[in-house]
Order: sequence, then structure tokens, then C-alpha cells
Amino acid sequence: MPSLLDRGKHSLCRRLACVLLLGTAVASASCEKKYPTEPITFGFDPLGLTAVTFGAQSTTVIAQPVANPLCPRVSPFTVPFVVVVNPNGTTGVVVTGFRMQFTDSAGITAPQITLPAPVPTTQIGSALETARADRFFSLSTGVGCGLGHTGSIVVIVDTEDDHGRKGSGRVDLNVR
Repeated sequence: MPSLLDRGKHSLCRRLACVLLLGTAVASASCEKKYPTEPITFGFDPLGLTAVTFGAQSTTVIAQPVANPLCPRVSPFTVPFVVVVNPNGTTGVVVTGFRMQFTDSAGITAPQITLPAPVPTTQIGSALETARADRFFSLSTGVGCGLGHTGSIVVIVDTEDDHGRKGSGRVDLNVR
């Protein structure tokens, strides 16, 4: 069954929803900058100098209402956020995917959402990407269908190095 946003006569609503999402992405990108704090090391590194870290631009994010929600297809709220991955000199690491899970303030947990690797997949720390540069991934998730719209989101960032070793890091977000 198509939602109201899918129907042609509601193209204005669709445009407004797109503008709202674009505006929230820009606003969240300009929020306070928090750097990653949870390291994961790839390969043999006796001195512990090269560890990929994961974090968020802001650990507190805002659930924003959506025009014309229709559960479960269109959640009543969307939560935009930015995940930051810092290679700290580690080479040959790629982000292979994201796993997210929302828990509302009453303790009710939504099903886990898995997002595939960003495209194009570029190695962090390679000649394609400066080894010291942070990588920013703008993500969002829908909340509020059968759950509250405040709580927390746990994001697991899945990675793989150029030797096939898999790793992951965790980012915790508070949702208001």
C-alpha cells in the first residue's frame, strides 16, 4: 500500500520532507565536534600506535518529526547523526557496514537495522585517503513506531583491513 509520500498529488509534502532531511543533515554537521574515543587495533602493533577510533560529531541527537508518518513504512520521527571514523595512521582499513539499534527511554528495544558499506568504499589511510583525516558518515534512523522517540542508539561500525581481518567499533548516542 503506497504511503502519502508515494502519491504524485502530494509532491509538495515529498519536497518538504526532503528539505527537512537535508536541513537536519546540515545542522547536525555543524554541531559540536566530538572525536572518537573507542579504539580497535588491526594487526600486530606492539607499541599500540595505530588504532582506528570511532565516535560521533555529537553524542546527543534530536528525534525530528516526519510529515505524514505511516507506520511501519514511514516512522513518525527520524534521527539524523554523523559517525566519525579516525584511522590514526592505520592503513588499508575500510568501513564495511553499520548496525544500529534504538532503545526507547522505557527500555523497549527496536529490531537491529543493518546498513551496507558506503559506496564507493575507499581505504582509510591509503593514498586515496590521508591517514590522519577523519571520515564522516551521515546516517539516520526512523523511530517511534510502537516505541517512544527518546532513548539511545547503539551504532556498531564494521570494518575490514587489507589482510581480511574484521573489526568493529561502538558509538553510543542519546536521543532527545
